[in-house]
Amino acid sequence: MVRTMISLARIGINKKIIVPSIISFFFSFLYYFYFPVLSIYFKSVGIRDELLGVVFAFFPLIMILLSPVIGILSDHAGRKRIIYLGVLSHFLAVILYLWPATLTSIIIGRILAGIAWTMVGLITLAKIQDELKQYERGSKAGVFLSIGQAGVLIGTLIGPLLAETFFLRLPFIISATGTAILLVWLVLWKSHHKPVLQRQDFNPLTAIKEFWEDKRLRAMAFIGMAMHTRIAVISIFLPLLVLELGAGYKEVGIIFSLRGALHLLQGFAGRLVDKKGSRNILVLSVIITAALIMITSLAKTYVLLLILLGLESLIGAFWNVSAWTYMSDIGEKKKMEGVVVGSYNSLARIGHFVFATISGFIAATTGIKSLFVISGALIIGATLLS
Repeated sequence: MVRTMISLARIGINKKIIVPSIISFFFSFLYYFYFPVLSIYFKSVGIRDELLGVVFAFFPLIMILLSPVIGILSDHAGRKRIIYLGVLSHFLAVILYLWPATLTSIIIGRILAGIAWTMVGLITLAKIQDELKQYERGSKAGVFLSIGQAGVLIGTLIGPLLAETFFLRLPFIISATGTAILLVWLVLWKSHHKPVLQRQDFNPLTAIKEFWEDKRLRAMAFIGMAMHTRIAVISIFLPLLVLELGAGYKEVGIIFSLRGALHLLQGFAGRLVDKKGSRNILVLSVIITAALIMITSLAKTYVLLLILLGLESLIGAFWNVSAWTYMSDIGEKKKMEGVVVGSYNSLARIGHFVFATISGFIAATTGIKSLFVISGALIIGATLLS
């Protein structure tokens, strides 16, 4: 964390970079404060394993539908307005998780969470990329992503610990309170961008068609779909697998926190990407990720699971920076960075959505560990075909 802040200082005290970085940190912290125990909480209010994947699938589904539109809207209406609406959506999502905790309210909450993550997670990144030159995009975007991961690290460590020490709903209550405070602070962040919107801006196919015309971006979409299947497995079933191995909420938080800590190395990953080339690092990181995910299915102890998923997260830091840098370079040359960010996220999340939808039924039939094998195989297959 200290090294990340030093790297940020080297970028320069530029308000246009600092403010999105602060938002990214606190939003990630508040979202991941409860996320490691989310599937456990849903089960505690009566959601069955078979429905768990379906409930979680609404998150990527909304990202598939809205990401291209939100990317274009942020280009035309201003990044700040979109980010504010995203934080507001997160606040409403957590309130719906808390009361009343019904299947309907939880589904609506997951939809709002998908809107929130698209608007804040992606558009803060686009806001940062607006301010960076091509030669520095890898290293400095890596620093920005590391700041967000610092929020993940702290949130995933504290939230589950409070859930185990006091009660399961406490992380949700604290997250809602913190999000409300963030909303008040964001009111002071004025937008000077005059909205210029057209009817076609609300058509997701416009952006996706523009994205799909580039062969390189098309290949990234297929790889992204496969890589996002592992997100479905980890976000939904990793907490349940940890409990199966005899550990508790605290251990769930530790494994998510370790993954967040290793993503702090995205600043270092960015420098390596700038030096070795984003495409080379991208291909290597994808292959290693697939291998580690498949090997994880063999873990029979919590410690081994922790080590394997820690290594997977470390390699994932290199994948994350190299993928966004590779696509940002293409988007910058074509003057469509918002389109690239939104359209890629939409297409890649198809893998997350489909796998989340069917994962509950697969887990109920063949066990949770089989999901890791299938995800790794899909990543290898997509890489070879692309």
